[in-house]
Amino acid sequence: MNILVLQSCSVRQLSSPWLQTCLQSVASWAQQTGFYYRFIGDELFSVVPEWYMAKVQTKLPVATDYARLIYLQQALAEGFEQVIWLDADVLIFDQGLILEFTGSCAFGYEFWVQEHKGKLVARSNLHNAVCVFKKNCVVLPFLIQTIASLVQRVDPVHLAPQFVGPKLLNALHSLCNFSLLPQVGALSPLVVADICVGSGAALELLRQQSQVSPLAVNLCASLIGEEAASAVVASLLTKGSL
Repeated sequence: MNILVLQSCSVRQLSSPWLQTCLQSVASWAQQTGFYYRFIGDELFSVVPEWYMAKVQTKLPVATDYARLIYLQQALAEGFEQVIWLDADVLIFDQGLILEFTGSCAFGYEFWVQEHKGKLVARSNLHNAVCVFKKNCVVLPFLIQTIASLVQRVDPVHLAPQFVGPKLLNALHSLCNFSLLPQVGALSPLVVADICVGSGAALELLRQQSQVSPLAVNLCASLIGEEAASAVVASLLTKGSL
């Protein structure tokens, strides 16, 4: 198939060696699988309307959630049969990753391990660190229109970073039953900490909950430090698994 993989990152962030490794893992995977690869730099927000940027101000993840969909839509309009978005802090630690699904679109699926009332819990969620859309998908233009409408009407004071990303997808999933990609998961800070030291209750809980073993993970860079990110990248690439 004529498939394009899209990623984006600010030039400023490219100075992080671990992030470069993440990006290279995706570029190598795309090349190995015969997909086209395209990187978007600081021009990412050029497709976001001025009123939208004025509304979100410094809450750039909300702008990113809209921008990625516009670039994916443009790529489909160019003639690609399928387009894949992977966040810059997604590491593919097993190059055998395959993103197969039924339907016209799919989103990432995670078990987020955190503490709740003194106990570790794993909450299942959709995430958009990976999202895939096929040609003529009706969900993509619907999401773009819905996000624009929500942002236009929301009070900026109550604009949460995941408002039109994971929160919206999880709300819609109960109605739409989206196809899921559990092979691209996400690591909470507690799991990252366990991976860095080699073991731990949070990591073990993630393993127990994951019916499909992830071959790639979103490191959620905004929640962990440079040292932890570097350590977990090195560990996953060495082991090739969680």
